Amino acid sequence: MKPPDAKLHELASQLAGLQKRAKALGVFANDRELLECPRCGLMEDVTSTGLLITCRAPALGDDTGLRFVQLADNIFRCPSCAQRMEVLTAELEKARKQRESRK
Repeated sequence: MKPPDAKLHELASQLAGLQKRAKALGVFANDRELLECPRCGLMEDVTSTGLLITCRAPALGDDTGLRFVQLADNIFRCPSCAQRMEVLTAELEKARKQRESRK
């Protein structure tokens, strides 16, 4: 029988692998906030089937076919206007909330 830490590590590895496969298929892995460009308004949305798309406010749900480009762990570039933006991943958001709760 594996120790609890080994089981947890194995499950975490499996989850990371599933998230990687989901992203490769265009499925939103829910590991960060959806993006919205502050300059041009292009935004990400998730379809009812879980696919990550981009759209604009006047035509919500109509996929433009454009995809935000990930430049670093939490830095993305808008494919429409090239605006760079920083987003909080779930881990960064959790750490920020923990810091704030200690104040």
